Amino acid sequence: MLTPEIEGKRDARKIRGEMGLGDGPIDVFKIFKEKNISYAKKPLKSNISGMFLRKGNVNFVLINSSKTKGHQNFTAAHELYHILFEEGQTGSVCVAGIFEQKSQSERKADYFAANFLVPAETLELELFKRMGSSKRKPDFPDLLYLEALFGVSHSVMLIRLQQIGVLDEEDILRFKKGIINEAVKYGYDTSLYLPTKEDLIVSDYVEKARILLEDGIISEGKYEELLIEAGFEDVLFGEEVQEYEDC
Repeated sequence: MLTPEIEGKRDARKIRGEMGLGDGPIDVFKIFKEKNISYAKKPLKSNISGMFLRKGNVNFVLINSSKTKGHQNFTAAHELYHILFEEGQTGSVCVAGIFEQKSQSERKADYFAANFLVPAETLELELFKRMGSSKRKPDFPDLLYLEALFGVSHSVMLIRLQQIGVLDEEDILRFKKGIINEAVKYGYDTSLYLPTKEDLIVSDYVEKARILLEDGIISEGKYEELLIEAGFEDVLFGEEVQEYEDC
């Protein structure tokens, strides 16, 4: 029986191959658009990282924008795993927590996300291009470069470097804190390490549901049910906005 780690790595390589993504850095949110996966980013107060819902052929992902930008990118890849490999699942909520306490499904999704965003071969190549044959270990400037390149959080990059045998536990403890100050010191953009607090919806889900209602294909009750299940309560219960002549 394969371990979640081996399965996650295998599945990440499979999807990259099927989508012709090669081994370079990727933008998961662009993949969402290409695969017609609706998504929203909302600043949630809970510890939820994200969730996905499936209704027939419609897939919807919610990302907690109160988490850092790097964390959000990882969550998006994590939810992509659920959508692509768990066809019978109608939805799940992913909460940031202790890895060892997660279910097999959540572990596979985490391993998939890590390998999908940061393939080991590409990470090793980038390290070699930056450091050559030097025997030194990566330092903060190297970590900042790699994190910016792959668009992942500091914690994810530390884990990936440990997984490929470049860093050990002692190194992880040394690098664990202070990344934002280091980013400022070396002139890197700090946005990767900060919450975005975005509140946006990238979806035609609401439009399709509204057309079904207006064409008499579904009832008002079914329309409301579809929107609530997909997390679009604001469309139903939001206040009417004043119109202006020169909008």
